[in-house]
Amino acid sequence: MNFKALALAAVTASSVIAAPAAEARGTFNEHIQLGNAVKSTGVSLQYNPMSCDEKPGAMGWYWSARSELVICQENHQASDGYWNEVQWTEEDLDTLRHEAQHLIQDCMDGSRNGNFRSVYKDPIALAKGTLSQRDINNIVESYRSDGASEHIVVMELEAFSVAAMNNPAEQVRDINKFCF
Repeated sequence: MNFKALALAAVTASSVIAAPAAEARGTFNEHIQLGNAVKSTGVSLQYNPMSCDEKPGAMGWYWSARSELVICQENHQASDGYWNEVQWTEEDLDTLRHEAQHLIQDCMDGSRNGNFRSVYKDPIALAKGTLSQRDINNIVESYRSDGASEHIVVMELEAFSVAAMNNPAEQVRDINKFCF
């Protein structure tokens, strides 16, 4: 698992999620629905577990083998207590969208076995139409320097692009379409 590159989410939910500091393009209610859709697949949706502190700079991850999606909230402090949510930031919502896209990619081959497949026909074109060239270069460079395969780099470009599109309702539809 590549935790170093998760910090790149800066460039680009359950029913008890605390209200965000600022409303994203996708409504906060749509993000709650996205969190509920993730949970409906049987994936454990976790907020601020102790493992967040063990991975400095990690904003979250989707781990197929453990069937978990973790969000390490930007403003969470250990003193808040582990597993407790704090007020959601734009970055936290972006991380939820990014990691939810990895879940959808995992569903694309009919199983959730960690073999990600793109949801979009041309994820490179999607990235070019959604992200700046600088962001694309940073993502590619970071993942390649960590030894990621070309396939993983493309999956990350798609996930960063979908997160930047900020359309959690579409991701809910994709979960319902591809994960069941």
